[in-house]
Amino acid sequence: MNRRFYRDLLKQHGVGALLFHVAYRAANRVLHLRVWNTLVITMDTIDPEILGESRKAGVRMLEASAMRPYADNPEYGLTQQALDEAIARGDRCAAIFDGNVLAAYGWYATQPIRLLEIPGAPLLHFDPAYAYMYNGFTHPTYRGKRLHALGMAAALEVYTQEGRAGLVSYVDSSNFSSLKSCRRMGYSSFGRVSMFALGARQHYSSTRGCKRYDFRIEPVTG
Repeated sequence: MNRRFYRDLLKQHGVGALLFHVAYRAANRVLHLRVWNTLVITMDTIDPEILGESRKAGVRMLEASAMRPYADNPEYGLTQQALDEAIARGDRCAAIFDGNVLAAYGWYATQPIRLLEIPGAPLLHFDPAYAYMYNGFTHPTYRGKRLHALGMAAALEVYTQEGRAGLVSYVDSSNFSSLKSCRRMGYSSFGRVSMFALGARQHYSSTRGCKRYDFRIEPVTG
């Protein structure tokens, strides 16, 4: 048991968060349970301070193919398979550079996307009026500077100018730090998506609030 982790969790997020994490971890051992909070942000809800800072951060909205030099580089956690699928979908990447060094990035899709990090790579659907934000990454050297938030703010402004209603995303329900950061930025939760496995079969469900955004996950068959 990582006692320091639990002490920090209790100190930063309280008893409720600690009990939730313990129960969630126990359920995960039996059912391989995953529960995600689904989130949305628009130009009406974003923190104006973050938006202002993002305009000074030099965020670049790149076509997926521009990220080819970083694929399969262990420093950046971007696989060739993920990049190839992003290129095929027409995804874009919000990237922040320090000179020639890639400091942070985040990906954005406007079409259904396979969740490669989940066994079976199920398909995530969402309302095409929104862009889906995924796979945010900040290089260890640059963490603590809120670069991920700045990249999301810049991407939100770009997609809104292009006619999208905002951004949707999800965060694991036990990742209290990320959820807190998202709320501070201006995200709000509209529901939850759950997955559990019985044997070789995976089951997915979405709460009622997800229907408004057509946010759902389904297994890939065939």
